[in-house]
Amino acid sequence: MGYDMYWRRVDDAEKEAVTKARALFMAAVEARDALPGEEAGVLNAERAKAHPAGYTADENYDGRSERYRQAQAAVVAASDTVDQVRKSYFRLNIFSMGRYRDAMYRLGMAFDDDPRPDWPRANNYGITDEQVWAVESPEDYPEVYAAITSDMMSQILAYQQEHERVLSWHGKTDMPGIPLHKFGSNDGWVVLPAECEAAVRIWRKHHDEHGDVQIQAVLGEDLSYWLKWIDFLQGAITHDGFEVL
Repeated sequence: MGYDMYWRRVDDAEKEAVTKARALFMAAVEARDALPGEEAGVLNAERAKAHPAGYTADENYDGRSERYRQAQAAVVAASDTVDQVRKSYFRLNIFSMGRYRDAMYRLGMAFDDDPRPDWPRANNYGITDEQVWAVESPEDYPEVYAAITSDMMSQILAYQQEHERVLSWHGKTDMPGIPLHKFGSNDGWVVLPAECEAAVRIWRKHHDEHGDVQIQAVLGEDLSYWLKWIDFLQGAITHDGFEVL
C-alpha cells in the first residue's frame, strides 16, 4: 500500500532510457536466477530482523555463494539505474506519505483546503458508470462501447470534464502550495504545475533562511529521499504536473 505519483507528461528521451535500463535489469535477474538455487543460501530471519537493510542484505543469508552475491549485486545495481533514469515517477508508502504531508504542511508547501467539490454522478448526466468505463477501456467493454451514441458520448465527455475539474481543484484560490487532500487518497488527484512551482519555491526560501533544522525534526537527518521529492516536484512543473494514484 502506498502512493504512486507520475508526471502527466514524460519526455521521449526518458522513455527510451527507462526501456534500456529495464532490459538490463531483466537480464541481470535472469542471470542470477539461472544459478543453482542452493547458492542463494538460507535466510537467517533473526539476523535479518536486526539488520538495517532488513531481509535484502546478503549477510542475512547463510551459505550464500560469492557467485550469487555478485549476481544479486548486479540486480540491485540495475534496479537502481532504472530508478535513476525514471525521473517521472515517485513513490511513498503510507507511513512516509504521512510524514511528508506533515513536513510540507509545517513548511507551508501544502495547506488544509476547503472541502473539495462532490464527485460527479454518471446518472446525473443520463449515462451509466459502465458506459464511462467503456469509453475509457473499449477493449474491456466492447458491446457497451459499440452501443454508445453520439449524444451519449457528449454526456460522457461532459462527465469526464467535471471529474477532471474535481481532481485538479485547488481550493483556496489565494493560497500557494498543494492542497493536502491531494495526498490523502489514491483517487488520481492532479497536482497542478502552479502548485508544484509554489511548493518548490516555498521550500527553497525556507531552506535559504533556516537550513535543514525544521525538516530534520520531521524526517530525521537523512534528507536524500526528500531532496529527490523536491526534484520530482521541480520536474513536474514543466511536465503538466503529476497524478497521485
